[in-house]
Amino acid sequence: MSCRSCASENQKEFAAEMNIHFPGRKGLNMPAVLAFPKLSVCLDCGSTDFKLPETELRLLAEGVGPDVVRRASGRAL
Repeated sequence: MSCRSCASENQKEFAAEMNIHFPGRKGLNMPAVLAFPKLSVCLDCGSTDFKLPETELRLLAEGVGPDVVRRASGRAL
């Protein structure tokens, strides 16, 4: 697949660790969502694409951090 920014084919995949914080003042009191997406980095222009795993995407959509989900469900994610 070519780069969406510069159309280069010179891309490489990397593993990443990402700590996503909720926005605004309310986000200061919410636990962050830790994600481990694969990054597709264009080695020519630096443009980077990634897709969040389904579990982390659900946590962001629901507006709750993983600690809240663990306490509510009684299980670890």
